[in-house]
Amino acid sequence: METEITRGSILNLLSSSIIYGNLGLFIGAGFSKAVLDDDQDLGALSWGELIEASSSELSIDYSSIYKTGISYPEISTLICDKYASDNNIPYEEAKFLFKSKVCELTNWYPDSEQRGIYSEYLELMDPKWIITTNYDLVIESLLTGRCLSLSPQDYLTSPKEAIPVYHLHGIRHNPESIIITQEDYVKLFRPNEYRQIKLALTIKESTSLILGYGLGDVNVLSAVDWSKNIYKEENVSNVYPNEIVQVIRVDEPKEEPYMDKNNIIIIETNEIESFLKEFTDAHQVNLRSHVEQMEEIRRMNGELTATSDVKVNKFISDQGFRLGLLEALSKFEIHMISPFIDFLSRCIDKTWENAMPYGAFHGYNENLTVLLDIIIHIEFQKVPPALFEFVAYSLDRVLYYVGNSHGQSHQAERTWQSNKDEISREMVKELHGFAKRQRYINLERKLGSLLIT
Repeated sequence: METEITRGSILNLLSSSIIYGNLGLFIGAGFSKAVLDDDQDLGALSWGELIEASSSELSIDYSSIYKTGISYPEISTLICDKYASDNNIPYEEAKFLFKSKVCELTNWYPDSEQRGIYSEYLELMDPKWIITTNYDLVIESLLTGRCLSLSPQDYLTSPKEAIPVYHLHGIRHNPESIIITQEDYVKLFRPNEYRQIKLALTIKESTSLILGYGLGDVNVLSAVDWSKNIYKEENVSNVYPNEIVQVIRVDEPKEEPYMDKNNIIIIETNEIESFLKEFTDAHQVNLRSHVEQMEEIRRMNGELTATSDVKVNKFISDQGFRLGLLEALSKFEIHMISPFIDFLSRCIDKTWENAMPYGAFHGYNENLTVLLDIIIHIEFQKVPPALFEFVAYSLDRVLYYVGNSHGQSHQAERTWQSNKDEISREMVKELHGFAKRQRYINLERKLGSLLIT
């Protein structure tokens, strides 16, 4: 992040991502435990608790399984090996039965009160995608009618208006999809595995908020590394909010967030719900500001569409007003470009009207001044194609009357000479190339000398 990492700036980042439309959620078992309430007897189990409970259901003595220094997937493999041996059945059958018990034991659903509370949080966050390592359907119970459950065998896509909930490690209504043993995880590391590539790209293109997950999964960490390093381009400015923010639950949370060794922003809280309440309050403030801003843009568009001669004359003669409108256009191109071009066309027509009387050369200067402000004060990369084309045509047309010869505007020539060096090199090259292809002789001639210097 270019800005200072503070609690306020991170909450604003997440809020901006909701407004932009690229917030994604990465949800782990801690989220299910928070929704189901840790104090409930039938609350959600952690990964280790789930493996132990599943082995108990299969009458496997969990204490007899060697666990020192090995991972949960390796422990799950040992359990399946022992169950196969004890019952004289094939390993694959034992593994299926073990996974079936995992599915049975993740039969968790929040009560109506908790569902109402957390549904509101998710509705407000309006995630574009949810990736979860959970087998349960807690997320789906909070987003009834608004989401699509996806298993590891599915692609991360969904119909319009539906949030894809991608169960990275499998989903409880399909035991075959459950990824829990060592060999299950080996498959995740196959070269060019869709899931691994898609994870990295999804993270790269979004602001990812991690809730109730400790980033202990190696393939997830690998995707995070890919998104920050392999898919890294120099000198490319992000025009969208993009960070990875992890919410960590601790008894004594730090006030301010910090960056960990993986360049992930960590924000601490004593409870996930406490963070969600804090974030909700911050987002509602930003959302009100955004709504007011959009209302102002609509008001401006309305004025541009139904413009009087007073507004047209002000745009032509008042540079402060003109630059303010151009700045708004740069920030809100999508919302403003169509009414602005219509308005600009009327302004340019007015300058031609002003130039019609005999000797009224000031009209050409007005025309040129307006066009120069556009190509100087709007960043080259932010000039919409339709606006670029209109300006190029208009410049070629007015430049015929700009110069020191008889019948030309000397004032406009002085304006050109005073401002031409402020046109960016990129803009000059683009305009010159376009003028050459379109045979805009006046524009090509004027810009040709700028390319030589």
